[in-house]
Amino acid sequence: MIHLRSVGLAPDGRGQDAAFPFSVPAIRSLESISLEAPVTFFVGENGSGKSTLLEGIALATRLPAVGAERVDDDETLAAQRRLGAALRLTWNRRTHRGFFLRAEDFFGFAKSLARLRAELLGRLEEIDATYTDRSPMARALARGPAAASLSEMEERYGTNLDENS
Repeated sequence: MIHLRSVGLAPDGRGQDAAFPFSVPAIRSLESISLEAPVTFFVGENGSGKSTLLEGIALATRLPAVGAERVDDDETLAAQRRLGAALRLTWNRRTHRGFFLRAEDFFGFAKSLARLRAELLGRLEEIDATYTDRSPMARALARGPAAASLSEMEERYGTNLDENS
């Protein structure tokens, strides 16, 4: 089911100042975009306003963000919050389920997983070095928590999220 039917600038949103994001031609000239398929692709040159508009829509829907900060507190989204406030969303059926995921958030998440994986591998190496003169059972018990965490992480995400993106 298609929940969001259309997106456009509200009539009072047209009088916004010339500052970003309203200085972007695609935003400044936005009348209405009809969303008629379950998946919509925004295609355009770098800097044409695709991400800005998507972020504005996400902020207008008041969905939570996946990133480290709440969207209300994220200083990098100040301009998009102004855009979100100026948008008019038309719904077939309003939903409050979902979330907002920016590419930057995915990259940050992938980096944090890579860092965590490296830390776990380092911890396992430390344990092996420390327990070199101990019994295999003692070494296995010491490795247990780090090995289990690493195994669960790799089962869920693989060994390198960048390879799966």
